[in-house]
Formats: sequence, structure tokens, C-alpha cells
Amino acid sequence: MRRFRRDWSHGGDSGRYQRRREYFDEEPETSYSCSRERRTREEVVTPPLPEQAASGSLMATSVDFKTHVDQACRAAEEFVNIYYETMDKRRRALTRLYLDKATLIWNGNVVTGLEALTNFFEMLPSSEFQVNMLDCQPVHEQATQAQTTVLVVTSGTVKFDGNKQHYFNQNFLLTAQSTPTNTVWKIASDCFRFQDWASS
Repeated sequence: MRRFRRDWSHGGDSGRYQRRREYFDEEPETSYSCSRERRTREEVVTPPLPEQAASGSLMATSVDFKTHVDQACRAAEEFVNIYYETMDKRRRALTRLYLDKATLIWNGNVVTGLEALTNFFEMLPSSEFQVNMLDCQPVHEQATQAQTTVLVVTSGTVKFDGNKQHYFNQNFLLTAQSTPTNTVWKIASDCFRFQDWASS
């Protein structure tokens, strides 16, 4: 698993997040596409997923797995940049990152489907998220019926308007919607929980 690189810092009037342009030739609105043919809003787009290695050798399997790990990490870092910026600044567009039948578990409360997710997010106060850590790894295809899936785990702090600041932990399962030219990642499952310790 890879620890998140601290690409974000607090800014001034120019925006709360100032990100390194490691993956961008220009500052995008919310996402980037490696093909550069067009930029889409609220989508996590990466190059096409690599084909499975034809050889069954241990070396080929090792190389193939490393390629998928690198792909997963690129998708996860791009996803985190987009998700929390959208949550803080464009909340109404957040459900575009979810599958139609995605499930959210928010502090033990279950929300399923895009309509319910839209209503839930609209009820939340405005937010200020600060992500301090990101881990990610591909999920073995035997556990997902051959559907390419990435586990993304984040933690940090969040302050909702009118509430005190909380520590949080959030887990996402991202699934790949592949085409010959690119791969779009969507949230299949999302689990959010405050991580505050009880005062002694």
C-alpha cells in the first residue's frame, strides 16, 4: 500500500487547495484525461488498463501485478484530488463520481442509489476537508468477479459548518469502466466514519 504524498496545502484567496502539477499540464476544472482530447467534469480518467500477461511465468505475473498496482495508485491519487474538491466546492456534482447503485455508509447510516445520495449530500453542511493520508491497492479479481477494482483508504480532518473539527476515515471501492481509449473510475462502495477519541 502506498502512503499519500502531501500534495495539498492551505492557500489564500486563490483557493483552499494548491496542488503540485505532477499530473497536469494546466490546472483542470476537476479532472484530467491522458488523451487530452477533451476534459470532463467529475470523472477520474486514466489510460486503458494493461492486458493480462499471456505467459504464466512468475516473472510475467510479477510484472503484470506491479503494472496494475501503479495504475491503481495513479487512479487513487487522481480520484482523491477530485472527490474532496468536489465535496467542498461543487457538492451537487458529487454523485457523478458514483455508480447508479452505489452504496454509502456514513457513520453507520446506509444510503443507496444516486437519488438518495443526492438528497443526503444536499443535507450536509458545507465542508472543509484536509486529507493527510492515502493508501490504495488493487483488489484481486477473484473477489470481484473479474471486475477491475481498487481499494482507496483516506484519513484526515473535516470541519462541517456549525460543527467542531473531526478526524475522519473513509474507504472507497472504485471500479473501472473501460473503453479502448481510456478507463473511467466510479465509486461502487463508500464508507465514512468520524475517528474522534472520547475525552477521558
